[in-house]
Amino acid sequence: MHNFNLVVTTQRGNERACIRELVMLVDEAGGPDVRLRKTWYPGLIAGTAEGDPVELVRKIRPLVEEDPWDLRFMLKLVPVQKIVQADVVKIKEAVGELSGAIPAGSSFKISVSKRGSDLRTAEIIKEAASVVVRKVDLEKPDWIVQIEIIDDVAGVSVLHEDEILSVTKLQEKAMDV
Repeated sequence: MHNFNLVVTTQRGNERACIRELVMLVDEAGGPDVRLRKTWYPGLIAGTAEGDPVELVRKIRPLVEEDPWDLRFMLKLVPVQKIVQADVVKIKEAVGELSGAIPAGSSFKISVSKRGSDLRTAEIIKEAASVVVRKVDLEKPDWIVQIEIIDDVAGVSVLHEDEILSVTKLQEKAMDV
């Protein structure tokens, strides 16, 4: 579980179908090789994509936007840029390294998803935010500092909202049109 650059969510019990669906989607987009595996947490899949996982999301997003209702199993795809030990100090260091991507004048928020960890979300956010010298905007941030914790491993990313592929949000958006 220590080597992943993708975190995928689905409904409990649909992990295998979600893996097949995502592999077919990546193939259709002409994306890189991906290796996906179920975790011991229901509805959670971890994986690796050759190359930049953010670029993978950029490649497949247009296909999903075309008809988000085509996807039946995948709920969300989050690219991970850096893996560290699930320790507040290590997470803070990783955020510090990646936060240079946030331009001056931009805003950010921190989002934490934890599975199998006793770390306190408020402490993670407080420490991580202390190294990002930008304005906080919880409603409409320009950037999201995404922290995905699975047991003793933390995946950290600094992303634009559209670099996190939320099928649910795209489906809701399609209904508003």
